[in-house]
Amino acid sequence: MDVKNRLTELLIRLQHEEIDAFDELYSLTKKGVYISILLIIKNEHTVEDIMQETYIDFLNHKNKLKHDIDVYGYLVQSAKNKAINYWNKNKYEHEYVLSNYQDESYRLDKIIDSGLIQKIQNSLNPKEYEIFMLKVLGDYSFKEISKLKKVPIGTCTWLYQEARKKLQDKLGGIY
Repeated sequence: MDVKNRLTELLIRLQHEEIDAFDELYSLTKKGVYISILLIIKNEHTVEDIMQETYIDFLNHKNKLKHDIDVYGYLVQSAKNKAINYWNKNKYEHEYVLSNYQDESYRLDKIIDSGLIQKIQNSLNPKEYEIFMLKVLGDYSFKEISKLKKVPIGTCTWLYQEARKKLQDKLGGIY
């Protein structure tokens, strides 16, 4: 059974109040939800808060969802929307946190503190940046990125290779 059908089956089980189905649904979707937020919000604690809000809203509205919905796409888009709303409401505070973030427990602290993510974003067009970040930070396969972004695998690999070439030229070959 493919992931999309499995997620639909889990949604139906959740609609029948089989709460144990949530663990598997979460396991199958958490990586995509996380990375979709991380591409917008660079603070791990805030990302986790938005993830939690995304899944709580999903559970609160599960009975309103139709069975033909793309559950994965719904969760990723919902997470993205929440991240954008958060960013718009808190952009000045968020920029301050990014510029002063010193928490050593954050696994991306060196990248953020050095401004590398910003340099990467400034070096690439939006499509290249998104594909590159999904591949590098999200550890997605090109097949997964293709399904997530609804573009051919060849386009994903091409955009990723173009991004790598640009970064090698502009950032001294760290990628």
